[in-house]
Amino acid sequence: MSSVEIELKLSVQPDAIPAVRQQLFQFPHDYTSPQHLTNSYFETPDNQLRRWDMGLRIRGCNGHYEMTIKTAGKVMGGLHQRPEFNVPLPQPELDLTRFPNAIWPENTDLVQLQTQLTALFSTDFNREKWLITYGESEIEVVLDQGTIFSGNKKSGDQAAPICEFELELKQGNVADILSLANQLASQNGLRLANKSKAARGYALVYSVSHDALPKMALPKIPEELDWQQPLSVLLPEILAQWQEQEEGWLAGLPEGKTGLAQVFQWIITLIEKQAERLPVLDLLTDLLPELKAALSMSGSGAENVSYSSSWLQCKLALMQWLLVQSR
Repeated sequence: MSSVEIELKLSVQPDAIPAVRQQLFQFPHDYTSPQHLTNSYFETPDNQLRRWDMGLRIRGCNGHYEMTIKTAGKVMGGLHQRPEFNVPLPQPELDLTRFPNAIWPENTDLVQLQTQLTALFSTDFNREKWLITYGESEIEVVLDQGTIFSGNKKSGDQAAPICEFELELKQGNVADILSLANQLASQNGLRLANKSKAARGYALVYSVSHDALPKMALPKIPEELDWQQPLSVLLPEILAQWQEQEEGWLAGLPEGKTGLAQVFQWIITLIEKQAERLPVLDLLTDLLPELKAALSMSGSGAENVSYSSSWLQCKLALMQWLLVQSR
């Protein structure tokens, strides 16, 4: 019933899907044809689950239902690791008592909590699945295509598209996920995505209920990092800033592009300072000038740059470096 979910999420441009699918069929695999999934995500009026860093949903597929809660986890440069608890349901109705008591904060009143929960947003998508044997691992790759709806999808509320591949480690080594992602990144059209469907759902609801608020600017990033910090601290900070500035640029904030230029300068400095301790990072050294040049072009667009093969491969190389440091 419980597991620790380790996954990598890749947003994909629709035109790139056929080529990625063709790649996946080349690996040893078990294939599952597309299934239609519906999901309702629940929350209290004061966002209590969100404040506990929990996500609660009921999923429906072919008349079968499953209740899932994900508890606080960690993100290592874009690799998500979260404890997950799943229980089958006879009907799509919440029953929090089916989860282990230990997952809840001390003195939680489950009866009261359940009475406060309502469906906050929903997702409706088709899922195609490959269970791939890769290296020493089994990796489940799914392609999800559909929509996130704020509130009830029948009420005409705001919506956002779902178009993404998810790579989840079923058994084996985390390094194999990054290696597989790097093979898929041999072509344009993929981008590392930090936000889960639940996080995007919350953001969609928030944007609808606060549509009169002005658009927030990205926080200004520092010109220098504390280079005395260990690599296990510096690399996650660099990757987190890269992701934040990239998301801002894609959202139409020009300061995101400026922030990304600063992030690349950090990477160059880090490589210079760690030259003697570096693993083989020829790919990073080759790609960085190309990415800096792409950013400096006056007409460079966020979509073209962020979904380029070089962009994703450079980010994955940093994640592989971080993984080596964390061992």
